[in-house]
Amino acid sequence: MEIGYNETVYFNVGMMDFETGEFQKVQKVQSFIFSRFMNFEVIEYPDENKYGSWKVLFNPTTIEYKEGSVLKTNVSVTLHAPTEAAHAIQSGILKLGMKVTHAYGSLWFNRDLPFPNSFFWTLYAFIGGWGRYSGTVDEGIREVEVLLKIKPYHKVKFSSVPYMFFRPDEIVSIPITVQNLGNYNDTFGFRVVTNKDDVKIADPISITLSPGEIKDTYLGVYFPPSFLDYGTRHDIKIQAYSIDQPNVTIAERTVYLETKGIYFSEMSSLGIIILIFIVLVIVLFLIFRRKHIMDNICVKPDKPWDIPEEEKYLKKLKQRDKQKYNEVLEIMEDEYKSALLWYEYYVKSIIQPKPVKKEKIKEVKKEKPKKKEKFLFKKEKKPSKKKEKEEIKIIEVPIIEKEKVLVDRKARAEKIMKEQTLLRIRRDQENQRRKLKKLSSQEGG
Repeated sequence: MEIGYNETVYFNVGMMDFETGEFQKVQKVQSFIFSRFMNFEVIEYPDENKYGSWKVLFNPTTIEYKEGSVLKTNVSVTLHAPTEAAHAIQSGILKLGMKVTHAYGSLWFNRDLPFPNSFFWTLYAFIGGWGRYSGTVDEGIREVEVLLKIKPYHKVKFSSVPYMFFRPDEIVSIPITVQNLGNYNDTFGFRVVTNKDDVKIADPISITLSPGEIKDTYLGVYFPPSFLDYGTRHDIKIQAYSIDQPNVTIAERTVYLETKGIYFSEMSSLGIIILIFIVLVIVLFLIFRRKHIMDNICVKPDKPWDIPEEEKYLKKLKQRDKQKYNEVLEIMEDEYKSALLWYEYYVKSIIQPKPVKKEKIKEVKKEKPKKKEKFLFKKEKKPSKKKEKEEIKIIEVPIIEKEKVLVDRKARAEKIMKEQTLLRIRRDQENQRRKLKKLSSQEGG
């Protein structure tokens, strides 16, 4: 009989009539047999039914020998899948037993036999001695072996694969853990499907596993190059199948991967190096140009201690008085820093002047010359008796045209700032000279 996991098979077991090839049918019950029964039971299971996967039922379990009874029973065999893959059930022998029980009545006489056979039965019962078994029970058992062939059960389990991160243009080998949940040694192949066409995949190699065995196979993946990948998710679906049924998918697992990062190829690296070089050249050019412009605007103050005369003076002073030498050098450094600050301030004020608010200058439109206006002035009356007529003088007042007055405030502000800066620099230099002169006079004294 062939049976698979979670399947049930049915067959009949009983006493066979080898002449007819069918199950025996009780024709007549002998009078000296008080009672006769046939019981069916399981003697042996395949793999001894250690894990309770087998279930055998008889219908009926007991048959009584009566006229017209057929000596057979219906058997149903159910195979449940084991709870653990390592407890796989394979083909084996199911051994059934038919136990026949006889309850004898009186064996001294046989009423079913005619005379003189009944006489000889009684004679032989005394001579043979079977008469003494009257009222006893006799049991006998006959065994029937049924070969149960277990259908191959193909099942595989993928272990979970964590979410993994990779860089563009990277070749990786991802371990895939597989367990055989079937009942035979099986060889599994794999199919891989991805949602990205530019991702290159090498299918995991086929592996052979015994029931319950766990092994790793490897999925090869090549991610395409990408200069700047902010994060791209790749869904890779792995399907497993048995080589006995290549068109049937028995397990499936989706692996989630993500690529993220920056990729530099040989050409892109060369281009970046060239770009950096060009940027450096431009920066150096701007720095040199700025320095050249600053030198043209105003000469940078020299370090006092590098001036030949001051250098000789410091050298002599160092030999004579170390403390005074340090004081003079500190004064020089302070004055140089001050001069340098004013130098930078002045140059910046020229290169990047502070924005000056432009005042709106009202333009005065030229007015057409008006007609000469006449002003009447009355002369005071003289105290003389004679009344003189009032003299009327006509005075012409010319109208002066107003012209536009444009003041370049920006140029004026720059000029004032320049003069102030130069004045401060000169003042600082003069202070420095005085201090140096004073120190040198003290030494001479």
